[in-house]
Amino acid sequence: MGRKKLYAIAYDIPDNNRRVKVANLLKSYGERVQLSVFECYLDEELLSDLKTRAQKLLNLQEDSLRIYPVGPRLEVLGQGLAYEEREFFVA
Repeated sequence: MGRKKLYAIAYDIPDNNRRVKVANLLKSYGERVQLSVFECYLDEELLSDLKTRAQKLLNLQEDSLRIYPVGPRLEVLGQGLAYEEREFFVA
């Protein structure tokens, strides 16, 4: 495994069934920090795997999944702590 980086992953999915499936997928890679936003520590292999698996769940004409690399420091204003790297089970 390579060096892991922090990514913020946000989605906008109108279909409830697909939205639940994508949320469950993202839970196996990181931590939910907002209703439709996850923070995930991923190396290149895990990022590629996540994208491949997500594309199988998404309707690319209706859904949006955005993956933002986060710089070396994450600042949180208001409620919630900055997510720290943990091991997640990727099924």
